[in-house]
Amino acid sequence: MSSRLEFRGLSRAFGQAEVLHEVSLTVEPSRCVALLGASGSGKSTLLRIAAGLDDPSSGQVLVDGSDLDGVPSEERGLALVFQKPLLFPHLNVVDNVAFSARMTGQSRKAARRHAMAYLELVHLSDLARRSAGCLSGGQEQRVALARALARNPRILLLDEPFSSLDSRLRDDMYSLVEDIRAELAPTIVLVTHDRREASILADSIAVLDEGRILQHGPVAQLHYQPATLAVNRILGGLNALSGRVTGGIHQSVFGRVPVQPGMVDGPAFLVMRQEAIRIVVTGEGTAVGSVTGLKSLGAHTLVRTEVTGDHGPSGTLTIDVAGEPDVTMGQVVGLKPVNDSGWAVTR
Repeated sequence: MSSRLEFRGLSRAFGQAEVLHEVSLTVEPSRCVALLGASGSGKSTLLRIAAGLDDPSSGQVLVDGSDLDGVPSEERGLALVFQKPLLFPHLNVVDNVAFSARMTGQSRKAARRHAMAYLELVHLSDLARRSAGCLSGGQEQRVALARALARNPRILLLDEPFSSLDSRLRDDMYSLVEDIRAELAPTIVLVTHDRREASILADSIAVLDEGRILQHGPVAQLHYQPATLAVNRILGGLNALSGRVTGGIHQSVFGRVPVQPGMVDGPAFLVMRQEAIRIVVTGEGTAVGSVTGLKSLGAHTLVRTEVTGDHGPSGTLTIDVAGEPDVTMGQVVGLKPVNDSGWAVTR
């Protein structure tokens, strides 16, 4: 159940409103790609088009090189799991999972035997005879996953299936997805607005904004090498300082910081993850800042500083510190990149 999915120049408009604009994206076999973006960015529309529940205005959807244009939803070999499980309330758990096999003509006994293998995979075989209406939210989503997998799809599409669960249940579902990937190696496309979820589950992330893919790449790349300020913001980056690149060095209020090779000279923003800056003794950093805010995140604290220097106007930098930092409001501290280098973008 592992195929290659490709969106090629895909657009979708509803009247004058263009929801998707020439989206091109390839998901390789057995890989998991997360579509990350705010509500209304086009994520779910892209998934619905892949599943055959909506038609593109232009462009193609291909599976293993074959165009799916005109192929009915039920014949595409794709399974879609929604945010709501949409179980059949009049059926018990095993018969919910066995439904697709029954629709293909299998006997009840054979379909149930097939379904039990997937209930075991999602750790719910002991609830096989329970009514679907007597399940918890997490159990319902496990059954929905088992039902989708029991169809032996070539590609598994997940449309924010964990967003209504509490944090503990979400973590349980993340572990379950890891188990499923290890056992079945499916191709997965995950729609989410949760950057933590995307980072945990996916091999790569495609950031969507207003119907366009801003960047697609490995998880770490998008966090530490964003293509634009928008990607940095969507991935949770809190810092962007205006300045100028000259000879591979970005100069700003943060001082002189080497940036990526090939960066052209001119105005640019230095984007530094809050985890990529450390507080040091004054005089040992590239800049100094005055502490203007302390926000506890439990195991971490965000330290907000106002930075002044000789290479640009004052600016704000936020640093993620493990535990409780040994600083106080108004204290002047030194600031330094963790790896003595940074990343610059022009827009």
